[in-house]
Amino acid sequence: MSGIARMLLQLGTPVSGSDARESSIIRELRQRGAIVHVGHAPENVHGAGQVVVSSAIKPDNPELLEARRLGIPIVHRSKKLAELVNSHRGIAIAGTHGKTTTSSLTASVLSTAGIVPSYVVGGIINSMADNARAGRSDWFVIEADESDGSLVEYRAEIAILTNVELDHTDFYRDLSHVKEVFAHYIANIKDGGLCAYCADDPVAASLVENLTRSNVECISYGLKAGARLTARDIEFEGLGSTSQYCLDGRPLGRRVHLAIPGLHNVQNSLAVVAAGLRVGLSFDQIAEGLELFRGVQRRFQVIGRNDQYTVVDDYAHHPSEIRATLSAARAVHPNDRIIGIFQPHRYSRTKSLAADFGSAFSNADEVVITSIYGAGEEPIPDVSSELIVDSLRANSHPSVQYIDTLDGVEEYVAQRVRPHDLVITLGAGDVWKVAQSLAHRLIPRPPQPTPAP
Repeated sequence: MSGIARMLLQLGTPVSGSDARESSIIRELRQRGAIVHVGHAPENVHGAGQVVVSSAIKPDNPELLEARRLGIPIVHRSKKLAELVNSHRGIAIAGTHGKTTTSSLTASVLSTAGIVPSYVVGGIINSMADNARAGRSDWFVIEADESDGSLVEYRAEIAILTNVELDHTDFYRDLSHVKEVFAHYIANIKDGGLCAYCADDPVAASLVENLTRSNVECISYGLKAGARLTARDIEFEGLGSTSQYCLDGRPLGRRVHLAIPGLHNVQNSLAVVAAGLRVGLSFDQIAEGLELFRGVQRRFQVIGRNDQYTVVDDYAHHPSEIRATLSAARAVHPNDRIIGIFQPHRYSRTKSLAADFGSAFSNADEVVITSIYGAGEEPIPDVSSELIVDSLRANSHPSVQYIDTLDGVEEYVAQRVRPHDLVITLGAGDVWKVAQSLAHRLIPRPPQPTPAP
């Protein structure tokens, strides 16, 4: 929603809105000219020409009810974005995991090459300090959110499919339902367009194999044998990696260094190479953009580091994302102790995936689980973080601790942490606050010089 607001403000459209509480995003939008109210009230929509809502807005929201009473057009977030994307040459990035990094990396690579696209992505791109922009080219990069099925609104010229798993069980009945929506997404690709899909993911590969359109080019990417676009001779170094990118078995050019960690990010970068080549960039242009990318906030974001401690925050909230993030952490810190702090996100996800969470933390030496961040969901009877704790113990994890509050988690970890430990917070809620406070506590800032009189 903040990305839509930023985009419209840049296009000269007056924007107002509301949120439940103050935040840095609200303050930044006000600086850009938006009128943002804290709290929801009927009068907040007075004077609006259109009301844009997300799936999080309940039917009895007072602003929504007032807009209906006044006859103000109401548009879902996805349809508003689709209006913008479908009138451009769209590059859509969809999948259960990896969307934000892949879409941010795509926007960054195109911008570095001088093709400045419009974009709306799900995280703040570090090098650009925002998550949305109105560009000066015909290209539009969009992170296509599958959480409510709304990605079927997009008709992209280039569509990327990273992977397909069951998630968002508050909306999806089962994996078959998920597959139906992603199949619709790739069926919407514009004539003459491209579908780049991850061949390492069997569900994604099967969906593309069943695509019956002859006027859409399909290219596979991945790290396993059989993908057309792949990375070889991967070497990890510090917080990044160096690889040789190949197409149909032949090197595309020089080796490329990524400044973001993990095999999963090498995999994500392959999708970006496919999109860049299709746009018409040379591999040297793509390689330069890949190397200049400095990540996205809340995606393996180093909050603080010195010669004693490292504190990292990550948005991972699904078992597969946690595995990938902790695997990257282990590659960066092969011999150090890793303390993982996880805040489960949504009661429905906890209920559906509790068993899978039990095997997701194998690369963490210690795991601290805190209470569920509901994200607007009503609690479900007998569903709590204890389900994940029990699952971890059933999988014989050597050290699992449940602590209800974030303040309690901070205090516990501060007492347990030892020199050379990596502490990483995981979750889509507000667990990042623990990373911030621990970094401040464990890694004091150097004294600042006294200003001259």
